Amino acid sequence: MSVYYPVLLKLEGKRCVVVGGGFGTTERVRSLLDAGAEVTLISPTAAPEIEQLAKGGRIHWHAREYRTGDLEEAFLAIACPPDRLRNAEIWAEAEARGIPVNAVDDPPHCSFIFPAIHRQGDLVIAVSSGGKSPALASRIRDRIARDVGPTYGQFLEMLGRLRPEVTERFPDFDRRREIWYSLVDSRAIVLLEAGEPEAALAELRAVLAKT
Repeated sequence: MSVYYPVLLKLEGKRCVVVGGGFGTTERVRSLLDAGAEVTLISPTAAPEIEQLAKGGRIHWHAREYRTGDLEEAFLAIACPPDRLRNAEIWAEAEARGIPVNAVDDPPHCSFIFPAIHRQGDLVIAVSSGGKSPALASRIRDRIARDVGPTYGQFLEMLGRLRPEVTERFPDFDRRREIWYSLVDSRAIVLLEAGEPEAALAELRAVLAKT
């Protein structure tokens, strides 16, 4: 099995092509839209939800089979056609164009894989099995989700609002890193979990005041 390098991609405004119709099509289209991508679907058929997205102008849907050339100017491609035999053709075009491609449940035709994701606001936790057992990754993700609830998204939002001030006050990277750990390790998260957001912010302010 390949060793994968984990990254988070900024897809806002990027052309992403889904060759779909098979398992995972709706989920992949929806996740790309959530990331702000410009989605093109190549598929003779589509689920009702996808049809509504196309009618509303949210995605570009070409109601036909994939043809070589459909990946032109794509930033990223996902292959989930009903007939997996098409994956080799899609892979070949993506490789020739230097486009990252994922073929659902077909590791030999993937240059990247999807981890199991737990998201709370802007906090994203990704768990990967390297393609060996996505089910195990999902179970571990679910276990993490029980401990990392909505409060952590709220905490991250609060820290994000402080970021410009921390960056300005502490130009030295090593010192700034110490400050961030002091903020993260403070009692603020406990106060948020107790339903006291104002007290949590006061706690963070107190940490900054001591530095």
